[in-house]
Amino acid sequence: MSKKSSSLSPSLKELIKKFSKNDVIEEMEKEYQAVAAKKISLALIDDNSFVRRVEIAPEAIERMAKGIQEKGLWSPLLVRPSGSHYELVLGRKRYYGAKAAHLSEVPCVIAEVSNEETLLMLLADTRDQREGNVVEMALVYQELSDRFSYSQAMLADLSHQSRSQVTNTMRILRLPDHIVREISLGQLSYGHAKAIASLSDQEIEEVVRLIHEENLSVRQTEELAKQYSRTPLAEPDQATLIKNQLRCANVLVKKTSLTIGFEKEEEKEAFIASLLKK
Repeated sequence: MSKKSSSLSPSLKELIKKFSKNDVIEEMEKEYQAVAAKKISLALIDDNSFVRRVEIAPEAIERMAKGIQEKGLWSPLLVRPSGSHYELVLGRKRYYGAKAAHLSEVPCVIAEVSNEETLLMLLADTRDQREGNVVEMALVYQELSDRFSYSQAMLADLSHQSRSQVTNTMRILRLPDHIVREISLGQLSYGHAKAIASLSDQEIEEVVRLIHEENLSVRQTEELAKQYSRTPLAEPDQATLIKNQLRCANVLVKKTSLTIGFEKEEEKEAFIASLLKK
């Protein structure tokens, strides 16, 4: 399939037109309200394969579970057939909330939708801030790009963002996995993630540590990232040698500075004391 919008097939043009609407999820919900929900065992429903790596904050699941226990599951999940099971399409918070509430079965609407339609539904849902987050959006962008040759211009139209915003969102996936996890859980903001995305892995680790320890704002993080990018790192083996010699958690060697990190405050105090004795 060509990436140029002028040569899109009619079916894809229709999908683009449909899913670029602001109210696409609302329209889908109205459509599915007319379809009788079917009770399905939770054990037969698998998480969405495209975004299962996106973790939901435990407190959000707990709140959802409490609401389900008090009021029941007020809206059915949208699933699609997958062999002898079903794959979740929309409703991840409700899905995990139902599990946490120890429900054995949940009401579901079964839809025969393709991988492409599933991804577009996820994109529309995440865009409208119903269920997802920026990591989910980044994964959906990547899948649509890799599997179906969606250009960044097409993704920008669908998500109501600029092409540069699409680029910045997709760059999040280049960060180390545990940093991506922090973004998923809301422990690190998109603004912070965007600021550090162009740094080396070693610099990212150091800056993220400072973000948490010193509660740096996005603006402060951007300024810090600029300082790092202006000063190249020394050879990695130099930092490793110092780290092993001092037995510390991490070392960052720059042209005119040396940053040493410890896992515990006691280790830092012991190191300072050893210096003062010399």
